[in-house]
Amino acid sequence: MRVRLLLAATAVATLAACSDTATAPRQLTPPDSPRSDLTCRSGYHIATRADGTEYCEEDASAQLMTTATPD
Repeated sequence: MRVRLLLAATAVATLAACSDTATAPRQLTPPDSPRSDLTCRSGYHIATRADGTEYCEEDASAQLMTTATPD
C-alpha cells in the first residue's frame, strides 16, 4: 500500500513540475528587422511579411501599367 502511495505521489509531483513548461502560452513577437531604414526604388513600396520582416513589393499601379496592352 505504501509503495502505491509513493508511486502516485511521485507521478503527481513529476506531472506538476512539467506542467508550465510546454503548454503555457507565449507571446510571440516579430524579430527586429535588420533593415529598419529600408528604401525601395520607384514603383515599389515597403511591405511587411507575417513574421515581421520587411521587403520591397511592386506597386499595384505599376503592375497594371506593365500588364496593360495598348489599343
